[in-house]
Amino acid sequence: MYARFARDLPRFLDERLTPETARAAVARNLEGREERLITLVRRTIFEHPASPYLPLLRFAGCERGDFEKLVRGDGAEAALARLARAGVCVTVDEFKAKTPMVRGGQTFVVDQAAFDNPLPAAHIESRTGGSRSAGTRTVYDLDFLAQNWSVHQAILMDGLEARGMPYGLWYPIMPGSGPLAVLTWTRAGNAPKKWFSPVAARDIRPPLRDRLATTGIIVFGRLLSFPWPHPEHVALEDALQVARWIHEQVSEHGGCLFNAYTSAAVRICQAAREASLDIAGARFVVAGEPLTEAKRGEIERAGVKLATYYASMDAGFLGVSCLEPEECDEVHLFEDNFVFGQHARAVPHAAATVDALLTTTLLPSTPKVLLNVETGDCGVLGRRACGCSLDRLGLATHLHTIRGFDKLTSQGMTFIGTDVVKVIEQDLPARFGGSLADYQMVEEEDERGHTRMSLVISPSVGAVDEAEAVKVVIEALSRGPDHHRMMAKIWADSGTFRVLRIQPQVTAAGKLMPLHISRRPTRHPRA
Repeated sequence: MYARFARDLPRFLDERLTPETARAAVARNLEGREERLITLVRRTIFEHPASPYLPLLRFAGCERGDFEKLVRGDGAEAALARLARAGVCVTVDEFKAKTPMVRGGQTFVVDQAAFDNPLPAAHIESRTGGSRSAGTRTVYDLDFLAQNWSVHQAILMDGLEARGMPYGLWYPIMPGSGPLAVLTWTRAGNAPKKWFSPVAARDIRPPLRDRLATTGIIVFGRLLSFPWPHPEHVALEDALQVARWIHEQVSEHGGCLFNAYTSAAVRICQAAREASLDIAGARFVVAGEPLTEAKRGEIERAGVKLATYYASMDAGFLGVSCLEPEECDEVHLFEDNFVFGQHARAVPHAAATVDALLTTTLLPSTPKVLLNVETGDCGVLGRRACGCSLDRLGLATHLHTIRGFDKLTSQGMTFIGTDVVKVIEQDLPARFGGSLADYQMVEEEDERGHTRMSLVISPSVGAVDEAEAVKVVIEALSRGPDHHRMMAKIWADSGTFRVLRIQPQVTAAGKLMPLHISRRPTRHPRA
């Protein structure tokens, strides 16, 4: 794979995208969406016997000719909505191979690799939890990074008036997404000047292939005359070090473009303000967590111009900030690369029903074949004419109030519900006593805009070493794939956990759920 990467990297970097070439690429991809969908489904599903979608389509009575007739007759969105109602849709747990697909009493067992696209070449992989992603292994074709990531980064950079500004990032080394950002922002027209990583290789112990890949990417870039920086470890609690670098760039160049997870950006701006460092004029591009009013306020208070993109490591860039928003996290969805829809689904861990967002891919170079697959998020989906430059491109579908419905996210790292529920229902009771009803994990935003996890333990359990309880959670979440160890390390280093000795919270319907997302900070009871 990496030999192929070294061979094809010069071609990937040869073209420097401009705002004009990026906008032209979006316009081309908006044309003939129905035929592009038909072609992709034919090649990756109907002509691919191992596709996990084939049994779902056949269960719904939809063969190749039926699919083509439906899409051409109803349009992409309406056709996919009809198929979703007939059971042709995939939940987060099914996509992650946490549960089998059950339709009408029939059970279809697949693994994660079954969703891999058989068409593209493999150049580079990532196994981190990104924006609202559970963190499956995803292999990327450089053509996909060019067509999805870089094209939309170039458009975003133009909207922020950040072209030519020094660019820095605070993203993890492999198996994290830092190397992907280095590659794609370079093609978008702005190679990084500084790379901070919130984790160090000595702490997360990545496999040898990942250590070599991070170094190899930097070396290849330098051989091609791109002086990419080596990643510099800066822990999340040392945000002042990052703020100083941004201050220096703003002072010297009049601006700076910086890429980080949302909570990390909050930390940078708070550190700059507390140290009286002027970073006004910087442009921040954030992702990985919902952009709430509190987080946006903390960042913009530092005089920073802010944008967010909505992304998934499995699907790529799904949307980017509206430049004339009505809501703080409003994004334009990339209809040039995807078809979007929603369906009502029950959330077992939250005792609720939500309108879950569904995505279907249109690019033949996409790493995963997605046909009505849940992103794990819900939100308000609709079309409106906002008049901004993205609207004028033809991207009129908006999404806002984006929230994960069956997972917990902090510091840009996400664990899906089934991973956390095992800790709550098995590991903690086995170690400290009590029953599964005595424990709960609560995701909440504190008064400073930081997303934190509260481990709720009922007082009835008796004396508990709180530090040991947090250690049990971190160690349990660290088990399994390499990227889980990295994500748990970031959670541990950020101090995202606290222990509350209160009764687990119940829903409005009086139900006790192992996972709970709170809109208000949960406080210790008064003595």
